[in-house]
Amino acid sequence: METESHWILGRLNIEERRMYMYNSLSTAMKDSAAIKACQPFAVLLPHFFALLMSSKRKTNRDCGCFVASFAEYFIDMKPIPPIFDVEKHRDRLAVLFYKYARMKEVEFIDSEDEAPPKGPKKNLS
Repeated sequence: METESHWILGRLNIEERRMYMYNSLSTAMKDSAAIKACQPFAVLLPHFFALLMSSKRKTNRDCGCFVASFAEYFIDMKPIPPIFDVEKHRDRLAVLFYKYARMKEVEFIDSEDEAPPKGPKKNLS
């Protein structure tokens, strides 16, 4: 939360079209700050659900592609297009995942969860 040194957890239930907020430090002041921190989602989620419903009519079982693309638009602060071409986005994501997998193979890169634990730093002086 912006004004507090505290984290909250939000859970989005797509079927119910609801977001649940979990606040371990539930007090009137903390709850008020948590609700304020969630307000941007109250603006974005109706758009997300509207796009999801229009996309659902056209395709089936593409929610993973849709959510990944929506997250990209959100992170890059780009407007979501009024017409979502799921095939184009699915192909683009497939190419990105393939390139990432090849890079890991060629450059012997480990993901954080695959990398061995790092030991303490050694002082070379």
